[in-house]
Amino acid sequence: MQAAFTDTQDALREAVADLLGDHATGEDVRSIAFDGAGFDADLWSRLVAMGVTDLPGAVEEGVVAEELGGAVAPVPYVEHLVALAALRAAAPDHAMVATLSGGDAIGVLAADGVLRIEDGAAHGDLRHVPHGGAATHLVAIADDGRRQVLVVLDATATTRTGLPTMDRTRPLVDIGVDGVGVEVIDAADVRSPASLTAAVLYAHDLVGVGQACLDMAVAYARDREQFGKPIGTYQAVSHRLVDMFVALESARSHTYHAAWATAADDDVAALAASQAKASASDAAVSCAQGAIQVHGGIGFTWEHDLHLYLKRARSGSALWGTASQHRRQVADHLVA
Repeated sequence: MQAAFTDTQDALREAVADLLGDHATGEDVRSIAFDGAGFDADLWSRLVAMGVTDLPGAVEEGVVAEELGGAVAPVPYVEHLVALAALRAAAPDHAMVATLSGGDAIGVLAADGVLRIEDGAAHGDLRHVPHGGAATHLVAIADDGRRQVLVVLDATATTRTGLPTMDRTRPLVDIGVDGVGVEVIDAADVRSPASLTAAVLYAHDLVGVGQACLDMAVAYARDREQFGKPIGTYQAVSHRLVDMFVALESARSHTYHAAWATAADDDVAALAASQAKASASDAAVSCAQGAIQVHGGIGFTWEHDLHLYLKRARSGSALWGTASQHRRQVADHLVA
């Protein structure tokens, strides 16, 4: 297995990082997250123009997701690709696949709640949909009375209610559906393709969060002085930074392996994805908490960006399976 990024992948990472450096500063994120709706439409348009919704495979998508996590960017990139993965696996020639790939619409997958199909219309409630407020279309899991199916529906025809959330860069909504016309898509497995993509891409997002926290902590420990010396020279601080680094590098290895396995359609892809999500969830939270401790009092303030990263780490670690749930899946696989 090729364990190095290509020049093209490195160039993609650099291009996305440059874009985020110009259009997703801490001030930009705060403005959208706390004064807006938690969705940066301008940044999303710029990302779509770069072609990030139609990349060759999981490795390239992971590169973008990692950079977005590092900037706590308030855009539905992971959620959009999860919806696209579910739809592509069930109906690769469906017109909405091309629409979502081209970024002409924003799709999110609604996997929680109860949605029933009656006479070609959907009724029910979808719960805790990440970035559901930004979506133009929903790909949802529904019950047609005989089996679970995928449906595509117009999000603007639904009733969306924002929920109070800790992570304002990834807002959640409840969605009421009352007689909305849908297109039913048969699928042998409605959840696995989405679960695989979600685990891998959320892991990348979390690695990006962890790396940003480590970078901020190292820079602060190098510059902040106490008793005439940088605080990073004291073992209590330096040991914490090393622990953060080790946890993050382990998570990065698991995450990159999962992306490469997914891109190669390898038999271990699902196992690798669970390993990645579990490892990255723990590492991101640990790095965010550690960075706050290294910063001391300033790290706890509203004015500092670290709380944005801790909240992003917490939300990402909970979505599409917690670390404990994914470890259980790994254990079940190993003893099967």
